Amino acid sequence: MLDNPITEIINTASNLKAVNLIEADNRADELLNPPPVLAKEGYHGILREVARIATAHSEASPVAIAANFIGTFSAMIGRASYQYIGDGLCHPRPFFLITGRTGKARKGTAEFTVRKIFDAVEVKLGFVTLARHEGGAGSGEGLGYAVRDIEEGNTGGTDDKRLLLIEAEFAGLMANASRDKSTLSATIRTAWDGKTISPLVKNSMWAATDPHICLIGHITAPELIGKMSDVDALSGFLNRFIILHVARARLVPLPKPTSPEDIDRVASIIAELVCFATNGDVTAKNTKRIDLSHAAMKFWCEEYPALTAEQDGIAGALLVRTEIYARMLAMVFALMDKSSLIEVVHIKAALAWVNYWKASVTYIFQTLSAKAESERLNENAADVLEFIRKNSGCSRSAITTAFKHSKLSSIQMTGILNHLMNSAPPLIRQQQLARADGKPGKGAIVFWIK
Repeated sequence: MLDNPITEIINTASNLKAVNLIEADNRADELLNPPPVLAKEGYHGILREVARIATAHSEASPVAIAANFIGTFSAMIGRASYQYIGDGLCHPRPFFLITGRTGKARKGTAEFTVRKIFDAVEVKLGFVTLARHEGGAGSGEGLGYAVRDIEEGNTGGTDDKRLLLIEAEFAGLMANASRDKSTLSATIRTAWDGKTISPLVKNSMWAATDPHICLIGHITAPELIGKMSDVDALSGFLNRFIILHVARARLVPLPKPTSPEDIDRVASIIAELVCFATNGDVTAKNTKRIDLSHAAMKFWCEEYPALTAEQDGIAGALLVRTEIYARMLAMVFALMDKSSLIEVVHIKAALAWVNYWKASVTYIFQTLSAKAESERLNENAADVLEFIRKNSGCSRSAITTAFKHSKLSSIQMTGILNHLMNSAPPLIRQQQLARADGKPGKGAIVFWIK
């Protein structure tokens, strides 16, 4: 078990302050750590159009919209499509954890359009409606009971094992999972694995065979770090989640609803994709095999060493499932193209998401301490912002010189600039200039009002 992540962050911050100031000053020409950006390859196929129409008149994050789409689509198509990885079967069953500031990242807003689209898809298909549960997973037994088998002597039960679980208050789920004797963490791990849920409880008369549960959680970065010490997060729970940092990219004072015509148009396309992935039966199991093309096999083998490279600390613990997720997402993107073969383009799309996941983990757990430090310096941050406003295009050295009287260290100034650049929306932007003498290498960093 790794050290408490909070302690690790505090120790890291303390060590940074002890860095020789001369070495710190050498960082004046380094780019700050901006929030992650999803590569355009990640918006593959219909995903690009869904993100476009959903953000046309709203503040929702396109990454959050895309994650909700992938999660809902994967839940809807169930276990019909599959691929072999060794002797194991991989089904499209992603878990997403969307991280952003409360009320500012528009995490919940990103659900609305996706929900409307898939409601329209179900109307067009006439299939069994996908079971959705929004929040309040209090126990492992309750989660499994929602998709329990039909058995003689029991009431209820279902042959449809699909369930989309939306946890808008994921911190509450983590708190429930941390309680003594709670089986919630273990059940969620079992659900991600797709294995039968059968509680070892006296007089228990039910089991949930082959569940297909997709989970989308929302949490703030401080809550995520604070709760990680309370659950078995680093050794099997949180590393089953694709952690995504999202932020409100722009301000829309008067958001408008997505047009019914756009909803209907993309719903018609998605309905065809669902039919292809399921062969018309959303409760079927293993009826459509998905394989890698020869070109995709070659490309995968080339990318595999970098994908599987070990990382230290928190990042290494949270990113141990990047390989399986890359294959899973590549399969989802293939299905979005109505293809039974995973091609190079599908792997590239999947790797864009894996890279965004990696960047999100780095951003949350390496930048957060600097942001916390800068937030304690709000007065100085306001002064720095005003200086940049009056001296547009100023260099880091010019800012440092102007604030010598404040006795701010280079580390503290970096924290302030990070805070201003990573606000929602960003208050400043940075640009790296070419060297004035025309020689190779990096020039100065200058700052502007966003």
